[in-house]
Amino acid sequence: MKTLVTHINPHLDDICAIWLFKNFHPVFKEAKVEFISAAKGNLPAENGEKVYIGVGRGRFDEHKGDLEDAAASLVWKYLKEEGFAPKDKIMAGALEELVDWVRLDDLGKLKDLPYKDFDIASFIRVYGGKEVKPSEENLELGMKILDRIYLVLQDKHRSLNDWEKRVEFDTKFGNGVAVESEYINRSFCDSQEADVFLMRDPRFRSIQFYTPKEGIDLEPIYKKVKELDPEASWFLHQSHKMVLCGSGSAPDSKPTRLKFDELIEVLKSA
Repeated sequence: MKTLVTHINPHLDDICAIWLFKNFHPVFKEAKVEFISAAKGNLPAENGEKVYIGVGRGRFDEHKGDLEDAAASLVWKYLKEEGFAPKDKIMAGALEELVDWVRLDDLGKLKDLPYKDFDIASFIRVYGGKEVKPSEENLELGMKILDRIYLVLQDKHRSLNDWEKRVEFDTKFGNGVAVESEYINRSFCDSQEADVFLMRDPRFRSIQFYTPKEGIDLEPIYKKVKELDPEASWFLHQSHKMVLCGSGSAPDSKPTRLKFDELIEVLKSA
C-alpha cells in the first residue's frame, strides 16, 4: 500500500500536501499516513511506495532549502507537472488560490492579519504529543476544513464568471449593481465596488437587496416591494442594510412575483 509520511503534529502545509495527494493523485487516494519525528534527517530515497511530506529533505520537504515554497506548494507543482491537476478552469483556479494561501501562511507572510488566534493554522495543531492519535485527529480535521475551503473557492471563481453579466446603474443610494447568480453572495459583494446590490438566486427564486456601506438605509426599498407584492415573504433586516425574500435557509418562503427588471426599477427609484 502507498504510504505518505509526515512529521508528528503536522502543520497546515503538510496536511494540505497530503490532502492534495489523496484527492488528485490517482494512486494515492487510499494511501495510509505515517507520522515520524521531525528530527529525522535525510531519509532513504522515495521508491514510489513511500513518499515523505515536510520531512526527510526530499522532493516534498521545503526544509532542504526551498525558501519560497511549503510542502503543499511543492506537491501542487508536482501534480501539475505530471498532469494530475484538474483540467476544469474553476477547479484549477480554486486550487491555485488555496495552495498559495497555505504557502503564504507557512512562510509567515500572513502573520500581520487580525484575529490570528482564530486562524486555521493556529487551532489545527491544538492536540500535540508523541502519540499517533492526536496527529491523526489533526490531519482528519484539517482535511475536512480544506474540503470546505475548496468548495467555497470554487463558488468564488464561479461568482467571478457570473459577475461579468452584471447590470450597473445609478440610484439615489449611489452606484447600483444587479446580478443573477447561484454563487454570488454578500461576502462576494463586499469585495466589489458598488454602494448597493440586487441579487437573485434562481435556485431558490430568492432576492437580496444589500448595501455594505455605512449611512445607507434600505427601508424605502422594503416599503416599495411590500407595496408592489404584499404576499411575498419580504423581510427587512434589523440593520436596514438587507431586504430579503427567500433563501436557502428559508425554503418555505413565498417568492416574489416581481420580475427581475421590475426589481431593478425599484432599486433605481426607491
